[in-house]
Amino acid sequence: MKHHPHRTPNRNLRQAMSLIELLVVISIIGVLAGLLLPAVGNVKKKARVVQAQKDMADMKGAISVYQHDYSRLPASSAPVAPDTTPSASMLGTDFTYGTTGTGYGTNVYNNNNVAVAGNNYQAGNAELMVILTASTFAGYTPHSSVQSDRRNPRKIGYFNAKSSGASGATAGKGLGTDGVMRDPWGNPYIVALDLNYDGWVSNSVYNGNTVNGFNTGLARQGVAGSSTWALKDSVMIFSFGADGMFATTNAANLDPNKDNVLSWK
Repeated sequence: MKHHPHRTPNRNLRQAMSLIELLVVISIIGVLAGLLLPAVGNVKKKARVVQAQKDMADMKGAISVYQHDYSRLPASSAPVAPDTTPSASMLGTDFTYGTTGTGYGTNVYNNNNVAVAGNNYQAGNAELMVILTASTFAGYTPHSSVQSDRRNPRKIGYFNAKSSGASGATAGKGLGTDGVMRDPWGNPYIVALDLNYDGWVSNSVYNGNTVNGFNTGLARQGVAGSSTWALKDSVMIFSFGADGMFATTNAANLDPNKDNVLSWK
């Protein structure tokens, strides 16, 4: 049989080409994956923002219907004896349902983010959820004026939310067994109500000049030079966003505020 010495080099060349082609394909896949991963991350981020906006719209809608039915906003009132604890309505000012205790990253209190013993009242949004859902939560004891559906005697479920099935800072999104309604990043929604019923609502995070150094969609309330920024409405809600943080010392377009999700913008 006649030997053809040129066949072996050709076969080796074809094998070498196949290897090069495989490496090129792998490189292309790697480049595409590098391009797609950030895009997928952005899609997930946007989806969470959209979910937060939906949650806030649902909460605001529930509060509006409650207000229509009862001619008042959902909040604790004068305590039931022998309880002497203050309440949200008794302060006579706008009230911020924020965070209390530890484990939330950043706490929001009602009185310019400072807990004042004896002359203030602090509450997370669990108080609001008890009223709006006409439900009780095993991990939460509400103010005496809110217990036994006293603030929702018709026992109407104004707000429905998916349960997270857990409580505490690691409960995740949705309505926790502690009554706290949390955003898609697992942080409590901050809700402010116009409890002095003057047609303007402000909260203890967005009421100052520094945060409003960048347009937040709010306006100065009262006389010129007033440091109180407010919304011409009865309800305002916001989420801490992905970082779970805020700072009243920074403008709204700077970290850690710029990722906050606002119901009014």
